[in-house]
Amino acid sequence: MSGGQRIKNVLIGILIILGAVILIAFPEEGIIITASILSLSLFVYGIKTLIYYITMTRHMVGGRIMLYLAVVVLDLGMFTMMLTNIPKMYIALYLVVVYAFSGAIDILRALEARKYQAPSWRFSLISGIINVVIAILCIVFIGSTNMIVYLYSAGLIYSAIVRIITAFRKTAIVYIQ
Repeated sequence: MSGGQRIKNVLIGILIILGAVILIAFPEEGIIITASILSLSLFVYGIKTLIYYITMTRHMVGGRIMLYLAVVVLDLGMFTMMLTNIPKMYIALYLVVVYAFSGAIDILRALEARKYQAPSWRFSLISGIINVVIAILCIVFIGSTNMIVYLYSAGLIYSAIVRIITAFRKTAIVYIQ
């Protein structure tokens, strides 16, 4: 990982922690703010991926996957933008489902890394399992919006700390001669 990428991951981790603190401080308004930030980030990532497809990957093998990814992420970002007019409980449930999906993706990536005998697969597996457990706890406490917000915020803080730690972890660089 390059120095610029490390700094970017640390800054994103710090922003996630700040967002979680705001969410804890203002649980009612924090849900809408979190959904707005998620929708904006998904929308920007979808546009960035679409531009990447148009400029580069349409000429590559398997490039259409980037187009599909861009369309799905753009759609998810626009869907999240439209959630601001519904009750906050549904917004919280949507955020928990997205968080659980992210944990499931971490688990699948860890299992794939294990297949290739990567040394960091255990860390990714534990991180994914913790994310899924937090999402399940949020669903168990579905009656209390504040409890969901606190659990979700704790999960965000955990994910941000993991992101910061992995930014400083040494990675192998393969040089092709």
